[in-house]
Amino acid sequence: MTIEATENAFPQLTEADEELWADYHALLEAVVRQADPGPGEHGWEARERMRVGAWVRHVYQHPLSPAVFAAPLCAARAAAERVEAAELAFRMDVGRGAARRARPSADVRAVAAVAAMRAVTAAGLAQSPPSPRERVVSDVWTVVRETIAPLVERGVPVFQPARNSW
Repeated sequence: MTIEATENAFPQLTEADEELWADYHALLEAVVRQADPGPGEHGWEARERMRVGAWVRHVYQHPLSPAVFAAPLCAARAAAERVEAAELAFRMDVGRGAARRARPSADVRAVAAVAAMRAVTAAGLAQSPPSPRERVVSDVWTVVRETIAPLVERGVPVFQPARNSW
């Protein structure tokens, strides 16, 4: 994904638009909860992938998303991000079985994953024309997956030396 600055043709949202912010985030939360299969047969990583996909797809469909993501951080958006991060951290701890303590903690990884999810989605929306939605879904999931469960933690070596290398 290449990021290009474009002129924002959407209305500027401010913190004064508190009801609009609240409605937007409530709808986003409802869509993600509806797409959530819940704990069980899918495993926690598959569950998170479904949730992230639903989140990005809804953001891409909502007509106010470009304005929401172009607006400076306000209290309502910061609160929504904190809630998303806290819920993700809880699901990470429960889904992983907490067999061993993760470093950094699930709370730290969740905050980073939510911030990355929002940043990559905002970058996709900001392009003219916007990046293809499913490409952004894939990009967001890749970044979130590596943030919440790096390859090293999943038992996959990140770097494998070539055979016969010294």
